[in-house]
Amino acid sequence: MEGNDRAFRGVWLALILLGALVGAVLAAGTVRAVGGEVVAVLATGGGAFLGLATLGLAARKFLTDPSV
Repeated sequence: MEGNDRAFRGVWLALILLGALVGAVLAAGTVRAVGGEVVAVLATGGGAFLGLATLGLAARKFLTDPSV
């Protein structure tokens, strides 16, 4: 990315978090569909969200930061 990368940080963050949210809902829905209890569904959704958000932010930094 060029020098205007700062202007798009919020957009990238929103896209990454939205993708993590969709992945978390799909993971939680899958666990619920196979008969998981509420605690397992919530833990799966939360864990998936944290994992996907962290992975997305790290991947964006790796791909766009020239100093890495």
